[in-house]
Amino acid sequence: MTKFYVNDTNQTTIVCPKCGFAKEIDTTNYKKTQKRLKANCKCGEVFKFTLEFRKYYRKDVRLPGEYAIKQRVEKGEIMVQNLSLGGIHFTCFRPHRILRGDTLELKFNLDNPARTEIRRSAKVMWVRDRDVGAQYIEPKSFESDISFYLRS
Repeated sequence: MTKFYVNDTNQTTIVCPKCGFAKEIDTTNYKKTQKRLKANCKCGEVFKFTLEFRKYYRKDVRLPGEYAIKQRVEKGEIMVQNLSLGGIHFTCFRPHRILRGDTLELKFNLDNPARTEIRRSAKVMWVRDRDVGAQYIEPKSFESDISFYLRS
């Protein structure tokens, strides 16, 4: 299924997979929906798509790493599931005591040829069992390390 990214003004361009016809649409009315949408192109093609309202592109990865909770003495191993310029989603290998609002110190290596080491502080935004989503603290200083990696 095709995914179209929405910009800061709630606009996106829908492109027909058959003929390539492009049309810009206002997505304001679709912001709270998680549903698949359907488009009818002027060439007769009918296709389904989803809208992505994220601020940054998110890349699926499988990168081993580790975390440490700054407020408590707890460390553990993780598998980074996906990352973006603004945040990260990882899975802990063992049960943990990570709570929403905790500040973590994260460390992992990218799987690029240079095996770039990433060390970032992040604030926990959500926790579901062993899965954790966090937002980077000071993401701008991180941009140069990862922006090229996310585009590859």
